[in-house]
Amino acid sequence: MSLYTAPFVYCPMCAHPLQESIIDHQPRSKCPQCSYVDWGSYSLGVGGVVWNGEKILLVQRAYNPGKGVWTIPGGYVNQGESIGTAIVREILEETGIHTKPLSIIAVRDRPSDSPSQKHDTYIIFQMSLLGGILHAQPEEVSNLGFFSLAECKNLQIASLTLSVIEASRTFSQGLVLNTTVNLIGTSSTLYQIK
Repeated sequence: MSLYTAPFVYCPMCAHPLQESIIDHQPRSKCPQCSYVDWGSYSLGVGGVVWNGEKILLVQRAYNPGKGVWTIPGGYVNQGESIGTAIVREILEETGIHTKPLSIIAVRDRPSDSPSQKHDTYIIFQMSLLGGILHAQPEEVSNLGFFSLAECKNLQIASLTLSVIEASRTFSQGLVLNTTVNLIGTSSTLYQIK
């Protein structure tokens, strides 16, 4: 769950007081001085499905929400960080395992249904296991390991996690990184069907 952040009162670009305007049929805060528009509060997360033979890498959450629940490793994307870099970093931080993104296999979109939450999007990657030694990041992970699909079904496991594990077993290339397209911005990336 992503917590709500208070709306801007002053423009973050020029410090002029914002005014409420209707843009695209939605009330938005807009700067009359520099034309900045506050498009809303969003959070972007990533998760990774990592197979080691017939076993999947899972972590047990060490804090709420979901304390004690088993999930695939993942976390939030930092500002200025690509989604591919974020998932590699998150898996390494939480588990000690080195990985490489193969494809995007699922996207969970959770629009805000309460003013106390942000619009939250979670992108799930199929990952390639490169190596490393399992060790849990104690601030976020209370336990971890590789589990067979049968073992997963006996754990207190998040339904989204079980769904993407099962889906990852079927042959599908998903969305793959395309580095041949010239995009605007030096850190822009494109994932598409190949």
